Amino acid sequence: RTDTALDLLFEMKGRGLQPDVITYCALVKACYDAKIYVDALDKAREAVSMKVVPSMILMSSEVPKWDLHLLSESLSCMLLSDALLTLIDTGKHESPSFKDILVITGKGLNTVDQNGPVLREKVPKFLIDVAGLETSAVEGNEGRFLITGETLQQWASS
Repeated sequence: RTDTALDLLFEMKGRGLQPDVITYCALVKACYDAKIYVDALDKAREAVSMKVVPSMILMSSEVPKWDLHLLSESLSCMLLSDALLTLIDTGKHESPSFKDILVITGKGLNTVDQNGPVLREKVPKFLIDVAGLETSAVEGNEGRFLITGETLQQWASS
């Protein structure tokens, strides 16, 4: 199924048609659900570069904040992975000193999923299951989690 979807994207582009947010979200989700993370990441990056979907908002402050709460589960996981990989890759060229990162998922108050909030539980689970990266809950705010600088340092070293 994902091969067919990727072939359709290639055909669309070949005919001069521009994929929209629905096309990219469907492609990323199909690849993500099939656990073809390389393709999911590639299509998420492409969607951001085409300005079809927003990138995470990186707000500079004492603790950087990465805002995911307007993105789907699959886009959130892929774009967060991309940002973390870029951060680690940048750190390889310097002496890395990682800061804590606050990730905003939202509390799920606007969730239409009948199973309840998705991002606040599934994004940290994805990070631990797929990347082996531990996260920490933020006490008093269910719509956020923390990736500590110490955890990033350990992850980058592994």
